[in-house]
Amino acid sequence: MAPIIRTCSLALILALVPADVQAAVPSPLKSYARARLADSDGASEEAVSAYAEALIGTPDDTNVAARAYREAVASGDKRLAIRSAELRDAANAAPPDAVLLLFTAALSKGDWKNANGFLDRMEREGSLAFLVPVLRSWTGFAAGEKDPLAPLGRRPWDTLAAGYAREHKALILLAMGRNEEGMTAARAEAGLTGRGTALRLAAAAQLVARKDKASALELLAGDDPSLAAARQLVEAGKPLPGAINSAPKGVAALLGHVARDLMRDSPSPAALTLARLASFAATPDDNIRITLAQALSLAGNGSAALAEIDSISSGSILASSANDARIATLQRAGRTDEALVLARLASASGKPRDLVRLADILSRAGRFADAANAYGTAIKGLSDGGVEIPWNVWLQYGSALESAGDWLRAKPALKKAAELGPMQPDALNHYGFSLLERGEESDQAMRLIAQASALRPEDAAITDSLGWAWFKRGDMTQAIRFLEVAAESDPTIAEIAEHLGDAYWTAGRRIDARYSWRAALVQAEDNDMLARIKGKIADGLPRAR
Repeated sequence: MAPIIRTCSLALILALVPADVQAAVPSPLKSYARARLADSDGASEEAVSAYAEALIGTPDDTNVAARAYREAVASGDKRLAIRSAELRDAANAAPPDAVLLLFTAALSKGDWKNANGFLDRMEREGSLAFLVPVLRSWTGFAAGEKDPLAPLGRRPWDTLAAGYAREHKALILLAMGRNEEGMTAARAEAGLTGRGTALRLAAAAQLVARKDKASALELLAGDDPSLAAARQLVEAGKPLPGAINSAPKGVAALLGHVARDLMRDSPSPAALTLARLASFAATPDDNIRITLAQALSLAGNGSAALAEIDSISSGSILASSANDARIATLQRAGRTDEALVLARLASASGKPRDLVRLADILSRAGRFADAANAYGTAIKGLSDGGVEIPWNVWLQYGSALESAGDWLRAKPALKKAAELGPMQPDALNHYGFSLLERGEESDQAMRLIAQASALRPEDAAITDSLGWAWFKRGDMTQAIRFLEVAAESDPTIAEIAEHLGDAYWTAGRRIDARYSWRAALVQAEDNDMLARIKGKIADGLPRAR
């Protein structure tokens, strides 16, 4: 909270100073106050401009430089980001990502000595050391070293770092003109990761540039829309964009890949920083633009994300991926109707992946019957194509049917999800709890929920299910034990607090019950739940229960 208080105090000081006296107030102070206010209001362009003014007036102020650096990176002002990073570095206060930015700046200027110096620091400081072997290899390639690949084999790295090293070994070999070795390495790595579309496209583009059309087409085999679009270009004898034939492009590709990996599980501020640094390292290609758009979207900046996506041509080989990113961004921004329009257009192809995405959006919009129909069509398409339907698609299908009130069809779908995902807590818990709520197969329900809890003991929702299963069995001691753990783990889930209140009441702890129900009332959003909980607070549980 301290920084916010400081911002407000600066603004207040300036507001109280009479107009004829304001000229005596140092300009950097006014610029800094304006920057902080704009920053807190989300006005990025104004904030960047004001931070730049403040930085010019107070070049030795590391606090101004720190804020200017972060805002410049977030908004994409490369010049201000580098200048503020240099000032922080001069004061020995540069964070690891600023050192990485200074490395990319030195690399782009051909300053190999300073570039390697920054890499030495990254290696010593540790947090970004896993990037150093690949970055040093690209630096060696740019500097014309005899063996630029040497850094990739100097020491054993963890699995993640080794994957990046293998991928970039293939790209550097191709950039060096060693096509056969590069092709072999690219083919092996793309097959190992199962996520090798970006590598295939980059390697194929380099092979096309070197007139090796046959090898390029071999790498572009597959039904991914981007690979199919690239094949059409190659077969038509047209250039294929996206070749990684320089060190800056190689560095940008690495940082973009790491950013995508960071976004795979959950939103991450580091992902946006790395995506932005990737866009600074070299002129962004469509792959980097999509990565940056995804990072901006996850960070809550939907308008900037859409602007990045808008910069991608409809004729790009990554047009399908850009459309995916646009739909996801619109969803996150709450523009569900627009996302649905695009998703419906894409689903007209009849491809299961597009139908599943449409169903996901419909489900989130509460249109469960329509979602179930879309999931069902996707499942039929996968089945007709001889593809095994993943457990999560069965879970989504069953959940949509259940929410639509069709338990007769939902039950076998949810059962199938649990059978196909015996180690998937979500599938086990959902099916088990659904059985529990309907009083069906109580022993099986308990086994499923207990197994889910064993797989993910820290999950509050699953712990709640386990406590509720004991409640249904009439064991209030065990029920309260697990429900208290769940409520303490996540006090924001209304259902958990309601269940705990029910258990307290049944155990004769009436004061505790009403306290827990009131806590549930604060979190409840559904009108039916609100009415139900208010009834319990007033009258307790019905005697029959």
